[in-house]
Amino acid sequence: MKTNFFVEQQKFTQLWLWCLLIASFLLPCLIPLLTDNDIDFLNDDSKVVLVLGLFFCLFFYLLELRVSVNKEGIHYQFFPLHLKSHTIKYDEIERAEAITYSPIMDYGGWGIRFRYKAKAYNVKGNEGVKVYLKTGRHILFGSQKSSVFESEIKRFMKL
Repeated sequence: MKTNFFVEQQKFTQLWLWCLLIASFLLPCLIPLLTDNDIDFLNDDSKVVLVLGLFFCLFFYLLELRVSVNKEGIHYQFFPLHLKSHTIKYDEIERAEAITYSPIMDYGGWGIRFRYKAKAYNVKGNEGVKVYLKTGRHILFGSQKSSVFESEIKRFMKL
């Protein structure tokens, strides 16, 4: 059994995001109801929008960034987009550092983000650990416990 020395799981729990998601599919359904009393609230178009909106909300509810550190390396999974965990072994890592960053300015937002020679996996907040790989690339993991995350990586890199 693999013992994890650091584990963090994050979900999209921001109130503003959930209000935006719910409003984006409820408003198109409510507009016909508010503008004309003769229009059926749940006409075919409204049903499609409602069902797609519910599926989209369910998808966002299921999204979860899972990161762990053990003797083998850093394991990460952005479930359900990654069905299995990915591993970065310590011999692939040049260094790691806890940072404060701007999700929108530095990476274009939250989620899985791609930049030239860089990737970011972030769900909320503006703190994380940037892992510099020996290939010249780096991966940012958003974290609510970035200093502990960084110290566990450095501890195992010294072994």
